[in-house]
Amino acid sequence: MSETRLSANLRLLCSYGRSVSDVCRRIGINRQQFNKYLTGQTAPSLATLRRICDFFGVDEAEILQDHAAFAKLVRLRPPVLNRAEDPLATHMEKVIRRDRRDTGLLERHAGYYHIYMSPDPAKNYLLKSIGHIFGSGQDWFSKEVERYEDDEFAVPSTLKHSGLVFEAHKRIFITSREQGQGNGMWTTALIASDYDEPSFLPGLLQGIEPEGGHMLYGTRVVWEFLGKSPDLRETLQRCGAYKSGHPEVPEFVRNSIFLADGTQTATLTASF
Repeated sequence: MSETRLSANLRLLCSYGRSVSDVCRRIGINRQQFNKYLTGQTAPSLATLRRICDFFGVDEAEILQDHAAFAKLVRLRPPVLNRAEDPLATHMEKVIRRDRRDTGLLERHAGYYHIYMSPDPAKNYLLKSIGHIFGSGQDWFSKEVERYEDDEFAVPSTLKHSGLVFEAHKRIFITSREQGQGNGMWTTALIASDYDEPSFLPGLLQGIEPEGGHMLYGTRVVWEFLGKSPDLRETLQRCGAYKSGHPEVPEFVRNSIFLADGTQTATLTASF
């Protein structure tokens, strides 16, 4: 990749925008890193180059042309940068990408987890489900699958959730929504691990019950790290409803959610 050609062609494309800062914000690239592309100090990865090309409406082969040929092409087909912005995407970008001081935190916590929570304080049960944190750079996501073998809780046998993940002050925040009818909406706040490989992440979960009266709901939750690539079939088979004293419930989880007599430490519900 010719960095001299690329940097000259990038500067030409940016001249059609309001400012370099605006271009960086709309593409979603760090300004300092983008400046290195403009000055030819370094070249973007192929994935980043595709994002840049998609934004300006050019092909990868075109942006790597000789500058004179590329300038002629741009005069004939100038980039259109005044497209209407998606207000939701713009707002969510400000929320999720606000603080990236600890850039390695989410990378260290990427992987699969067993999730433990107790949905009903009157029942000495835990629900065990599977969660996945994945992504790169500033874009992080979650997927969760709840599987129930027991009809006691009056919910579908399988529930799937998709969400957004971000971090602040060594805490991991996950906002997810149930992907069926979309009735369940949850926010989870987890205490991040200080180790390179996490073990248990305790935290709080709050949201709306997917069934019944759709009450506001809050309870303790624990995420148990399973690794980057566990046996997903075996992991999913271990999901379900368990008594608090069952061997499938780790001692750390039991002590984090239940008191010594087996009752739950804290569950809040509210309906109006």
